[in-house]
Amino acid sequence: MIMNPIDDWRRQGQETFLKGVTLIHRSYRQHPSNPKWDHDHCEFCGTKFQLEKDHNQAQEAYATDDDSHWVCPTCFEDFKHEFGWIVQESPPDTPPPLGE
Repeated sequence: MIMNPIDDWRRQGQETFLKGVTLIHRSYRQHPSNPKWDHDHCEFCGTKFQLEKDHNQAQEAYATDDDSHWVCPTCFEDFKHEFGWIVQESPPDTPPPLGE
């Protein structure tokens, strides 16, 4: 297990809302509560996820069940042990919960 240094620039207090949560591996998708929003960013490094296909942005990542927090594959690998994430694979075409 590799531990990231305590002064890793990606650390910004994410343990307050991401420690021990379940993350779902899925393609990026738009949250239904905000249909004008077309992208999100990794909670650690800022990698952009968007609906429009672009080779410079990630298309798959790890998200909380309400799609409010996204973690890119690299940061997922770097922090998965420390944050103790539980991982689920997303069933195809599963919409996020409404009203979140």
